[in-house]
Amino acid sequence: MQRFHADDGAELAFAERGSGKPALLFIHGWQADHNVWNELIAALGAQTHTVALDARGSGDSRAAPGPYRLERFAADLCDLIETRNLDAAVLVGHSMGATAALRFAVDHPDLTRALVLIAPVPASGGAYSPNGEAYLRSTAGDPVAARNWLSRTFAHPPDEERLERLCAAAAKTQRNVALESFQSWAHASFAEETRAIAAPALVIAPERDARGTHERVADLLPNSRYVELPDCAHYAILERPQAIADLIREFVR
Repeated sequence: MQRFHADDGAELAFAERGSGKPALLFIHGWQADHNVWNELIAALGAQTHTVALDARGSGDSRAAPGPYRLERFAADLCDLIETRNLDAAVLVGHSMGATAALRFAVDHPDLTRALVLIAPVPASGGAYSPNGEAYLRSTAGDPVAARNWLSRTFAHPPDEERLERLCAAAAKTQRNVALESFQSWAHASFAEETRAIAAPALVIAPERDARGTHERVADLLPNSRYVELPDCAHYAILERPQAIADLIREFVR
């Protein structure tokens, strides 16, 4: 892992592989860390320049102070791009990370070469029922509840090593961090602003994830391509890494 300092002095961690342009900047989802991208980055091949960030409050960036909100996450991405001289990057986000990528593209269009949004949470929020929201909140800081939730984010029973990796990442995310970030992305309200995003976008919708949710994201983006990926659920990046890598490679080319 490497480290850089954000504009507020916070030290954040990232993993970088390869070189050249464009760089692909990976943004993980809620209660996760950069390790969720291991299989996908491997499938893209060593010739691809990849940078995977541990978001503020997560993984090896867990000691960084807040706020733990989309606007701060987007500012951290900007600092990373400028620190590493990446120029305009292709942002690859999963779930909450995709919402952070949308926030970044609205705030920093000059640094956004393209977007790859996998199982994205809309910029209008998660639209969860009261019970659904209470269930997700209950997983924060509770290893047993988090494991139960994470095991349900796959279309098929997950490989034990992959599930353990997700649980380990969730365990590193303190409850207050998880709850503050949840409030930010689950109740996001900047959907209309995303209509101004001119960068090309690839929206990848897992077949067994929340139907209708991902279409709302693509419909607002003027230069989007929508692809439904069969036989996978919310954690498609772990279930179908090669298929997603092929889509990304074609899209970037």
